[in-house]
Amino acid sequence: MIGPRWDDLTARVHGLAGHLLDERELEQLAGAADPVALANLLRQRGIAVPETGTPAGPTELELAVRRWAGAALGTIARWAGPRSAALPFVFAEEDRRSIRAMLRGARQRAPRDERLAGLIPTPDLPEKALEELATSATTARVVAHLLAWHHPFANDIEAVATPSEPDLLAVEAALSAAVARHALAAGRRTRDRRIRRFVTETIDLDNALTVVALTRESTDVTPRDFFVAGGDRLTITAFEEAIATHEIGAAGRRIAVALGDTPCAELWPRSLTTLVGLEEELLRCRLRGLTRATRLDPLGPLAVLRFALRLRLQVYDLRRAIWRVALAATVLPAGTAA
Repeated sequence: MIGPRWDDLTARVHGLAGHLLDERELEQLAGAADPVALANLLRQRGIAVPETGTPAGPTELELAVRRWAGAALGTIARWAGPRSAALPFVFAEEDRRSIRAMLRGARQRAPRDERLAGLIPTPDLPEKALEELATSATTARVVAHLLAWHHPFANDIEAVATPSEPDLLAVEAALSAAVARHALAAGRRTRDRRIRRFVTETIDLDNALTVVALTRESTDVTPRDFFVAGGDRLTITAFEEAIATHEIGAAGRRIAVALGDTPCAELWPRSLTTLVGLEEELLRCRLRGLTRATRLDPLGPLAVLRFALRLRLQVYDLRRAIWRVALAATVLPAGTAA
């Protein structure tokens, strides 16, 4: 059995990547004088901010960014056709991020816009589906929607989300395991060692993030219940030993030893205080690795994974720019001398 060909898809993705913003453009956006100027700059760069009678606020600007990113993923899905199923972490990872945000938002009774912040629509969770999930009053309702839509991960999380207020850690662990199984199956379908290596590295790093989360929360749990099989380096033994340290610095050092000379292992020995910041650092580290790999193999499948990571980081950077400009406009209204 021969895996799918990628050269036509990756050539198109290289072209699509030309619409992403570079560092200079991101700095220009973050330095916009006010939200009106920012909206105009976004329009100039192909992000369709609707023109209405009133200036767009940060929520409207974020929505435009999410739609722009979702359209890019939708374009890749159309180009890829059946090959989409063999692309690990392009669509499934965004769905995991969205489902996790919706589960946490429902538990915390967070406002709708807060639940949607930073999420990218996908073929399995398009914009309207995300908006409906964001109105769910309970975590059980989130799961019910996913079941009704036959989402690929719905059955996995329903199995541990039976109580009216299920244990979110357990639900998120089931979700992570489902994403990992999806990715491992994708790696087998491609018969491509580059994709398989990316998958196993990702599972190792996801398990490392779980160590940080469980160690920081000092939760009385059985670590084995949260370990996802399929990685190459971070074994269940190392996973349990890291959590058993009960100290974030010691846990990070144990993770670093387990990961050895693999990409991004250098992030772990230091003090790990901000999980959200660490997730973004890992994305940037992995992007650097994929950039090196695609220089050697520009028409291989890793180019598609690289684009997905670049797109996710663009959403992070654009959100920061939007809120930086909005905050500056609130603190120092337009027309006020600095």
